[in-house]
Amino acid sequence: MKRILFILLSFSFFSTSFAQYTIDVIVDSMPTSKAYLYEFRGDQTHMLDSVRTTSPGKVKFSFSQDAHPGLYRIVVGPNNFWDFIFNKENIKLKTHYATPLDSLKVIESLENTLLKKYMSYFITLNRKADAIGRLMTLYDKDSEFFKSLDRELMNLRMEDPQKVSMEIINKHSETYVARFLKTEQNPIVPVGMGKEEEMHYVINHFFDEIDFSDSSLIYSPPLINKVRSYFSLIGQAYPPTESEEKMIGGLDRLMSLAAICDPMYDFILGDLTKGFERSEFETFFAYLTENYLLDAACQDDERSTELSEVLASIKKTAIGIKAPEIILPLADGPVILSDIPEKYVLVFFWASWCPHCNEILPDLKSIYRAYHQAGFEVVAISIDKEKSAYNSVLAKEQYPWINYSELKGWDCSIAYDYGIRATPTMVLLDGERNIVAKPRNLGILVETLSRLGFKSIH
Repeated sequence: MKRILFILLSFSFFSTSFAQYTIDVIVDSMPTSKAYLYEFRGDQTHMLDSVRTTSPGKVKFSFSQDAHPGLYRIVVGPNNFWDFIFNKENIKLKTHYATPLDSLKVIESLENTLLKKYMSYFITLNRKADAIGRLMTLYDKDSEFFKSLDRELMNLRMEDPQKVSMEIINKHSETYVARFLKTEQNPIVPVGMGKEEEMHYVINHFFDEIDFSDSSLIYSPPLINKVRSYFSLIGQAYPPTESEEKMIGGLDRLMSLAAICDPMYDFILGDLTKGFERSEFETFFAYLTENYLLDAACQDDERSTELSEVLASIKKTAIGIKAPEIILPLADGPVILSDIPEKYVLVFFWASWCPHCNEILPDLKSIYRAYHQAGFEVVAISIDKEKSAYNSVLAKEQYPWINYSELKGWDCSIAYDYGIRATPTMVLLDGERNIVAKPRNLGILVETLSRLGFKSIH
């Protein structure tokens, strides 16, 4: 009797351990015999599996008991795919190869019935607006029909985009799609606030609806899109000269919220690293590195060394420190940075092969002409290797400031002394040749010069 009981218990254990959820799909008119399954991690997708059709157009995938909830994608052709949610349930779907999203029918799955409802609402809204917009181009603006179309378009724009989301969130709070949609919700601003006050309220309450303990939010785009929007919003809310300081404050708030869940913390930190490591926000990235990344990389000696080198490079031109001396052996005689008579000097790193450099250099020329007589100089250091390319640009553009290139590419000693990792890079120095600013763009440069008391001669 005991042996029989043991066998029954063992059978029960193995049945539970190997139980699987199935994703059954019928794809009408599917010309291929293979389908691919991808998972989302943030807004990036990674292939998990591929299967052959069991019969024409019939696709079946399996998920194990411990498979994480999240957004997934089935691909059946080069541009033929659709996304679905898996959350511990069997799923049955039917669609058409040519129009997989429009034709999608959910036969079995609460999660995907709700997701389809949400997607259909926005798809229909956008298509109506697009169709009305195209119709309006065919009619005179004074005609009654045009006016009626215009009224209908305004009505569509007045639709509450959150009404379908809130219905799902309130009625099906236990579902993944509800958590997915809740992440997308924006703070409800109290009535009567001014525009600036409203912006600051939104920033301060931006993450109120996010459950940072829910690591499953990693496996769909809304969370990471929300994080990116947060820093973008801070950049819009404050003057460019203050934005990095405010972003650093925002970083500390965000990471303290994410610290409740290690996978969430690591995921957000990884995305911020990718987003800012090569960005113009060097001060922000230096803070991120020193206060978060170096701790996270302590078990990886190679990565830790790399980050330490990046941090040291950024700190070479930290605001307030004395700039490294520059001696330029020009044909008319050496130019020494500390001997330049102008009160403020912009050290500008660029290259002839850098598209963005070539876009902004004409505007920098205008700024130079406007401020040079007031005590503003530019020392342009090129990271070129090819002498002909460098000389060609100088001959064509006739830049009126001090120009120099070692013609060693990234082995340029001046670029090394200044910790330059990208072009264009600007470093503004005062009369004592202390670093007073590292403008991320020409707009910030002009704003900084104005704040320093410069007046344009134009």
